[in-house]
Amino acid sequence: MRNSTFLLLISLFLLAACPDCYAADAQEVPKISIKTVVELALINNLNLQLKRDDVDAATGVVLATEGKFDIVIKGEAGRQNQEKTPIFSGGASQENTGQWNAEASKLLGTGTVISLGWNNSKLDSDASNPLINPSYNSGLILGLRQSLLKGFGEDTQSLATRASQKQLQAATFQVTSETANLAAEVKRAYWNLVFAWQNTAVQKLSLVLAQKTLEQTGAKIKAGNLTEVEIYQPQSEVARREELLISTERETGAAEDELKLLMNVKDWQENFEPTDSPTAVQVELDPATVLANALETRPDVMAADLLVEAAQLDEMRTKDNTRPDLALIGGIGVTGTSSAYGNSIDNNLNGQNHLWQVGIAFTMPLENRTAEGLYRQAKANYNSSKTKAELLRQQIRKNVRTSIRNTQLATKALEATKKTSFATLKRLEVEQAKFGSGRSTTLDVLIAQEAYSQALRQQNITEINYANSLVELDRIQGLITFPSLR
Repeated sequence: MRNSTFLLLISLFLLAACPDCYAADAQEVPKISIKTVVELALINNLNLQLKRDDVDAATGVVLATEGKFDIVIKGEAGRQNQEKTPIFSGGASQENTGQWNAEASKLLGTGTVISLGWNNSKLDSDASNPLINPSYNSGLILGLRQSLLKGFGEDTQSLATRASQKQLQAATFQVTSETANLAAEVKRAYWNLVFAWQNTAVQKLSLVLAQKTLEQTGAKIKAGNLTEVEIYQPQSEVARREELLISTERETGAAEDELKLLMNVKDWQENFEPTDSPTAVQVELDPATVLANALETRPDVMAADLLVEAAQLDEMRTKDNTRPDLALIGGIGVTGTSSAYGNSIDNNLNGQNHLWQVGIAFTMPLENRTAEGLYRQAKANYNSSKTKAELLRQQIRKNVRTSIRNTQLATKALEATKKTSFATLKRLEVEQAKFGSGRSTTLDVLIAQEAYSQALRQQNITEINYANSLVELDRIQGLITFPSLR
């Protein structure tokens, strides 16, 4: 009896430790590894897709800021008729005018705007003795406007573009950061599902042990070694453990749903079985290396620094906008006039008439509240981004310390729970043997069984905690790794 009981316990213990055997009595379901789960989540997860959309949006912002250097073409055409009272003898009482103009302009990196305009007009008047009637005028004009204060120089003109490029880089790093965070979240969800399967297996073991005790108690009652009332204790315990088994199966379904949500699966009705178990192999930790990796190579840290640089550039841009607008304006051109439009163009191209222009334009709002308000907002955003970057580093330092400590404590707990499991197994063997020889009660055996089940459960919890501490070490360094599995 003692040997058969010991072999039963060992086989059930192996059942609890073997993920391929967790659902031995259940319907066959597809098996899936932790690496496969992570890979599917990185392809399908919707939150990660949102981060990728942010990159697309940031790319559009860069394109928009570069758009101010595009060549701009504009044209206009119109006609006007005016009736008026002549103010001198022979003056016009009616005039018909028309114009059609076209211009191409471009902003250069220095803040210089160059333009090439083609201006055309027609005048038809009933005035007495005009020299040319109707008269057509055609002119070709090259213009220039050079900013001297606001918007002066390549550094100033490129501020918005450089800021948007920094934001684009930051968005790209944030995708990488979200990828590492998602991988960690998926791995934690996977280990939670593994634990749920393990817990179900342990509860099945506990139920099988209680059922065997119920059979043994019934046999002893039949043999006259126990009174009939002794049957109620194992019966009630079997019922209780059946309820616990149902509860663990419910928890397994919930854990699987959480994992499916992260994976964005299409078929929510299909179940799957985890194939990997967490490793108990201890890893060597170098706190200085972990901290250096977390502070220097984590993508969200690099993204935060890029956002600081972008905010600084935006502050410089808005500060420049608080300056008055002072510009040098100049232009040169040729024009031609004739009674026929074609001849006016010929005269224009032949350089019949010349023109030039030079001047200064000055604009300054007296209160300038809009520019000042935007500058204050940008300055506050710059200070805020610096603070957020520093807060992130402080949180990383704390998380590194916490994660390393948790990993070290989890390592110690692994050995302790193994010893506890082994000790409770031995205690159960003793109680089972004593019960067989009539030196122990049914309650003592059931208590020993429960202690053994709880010890197995706690060992599984410890192994999952250790696996999750390794997951957090990866996440905190921005890494995605798959250590040796069991």
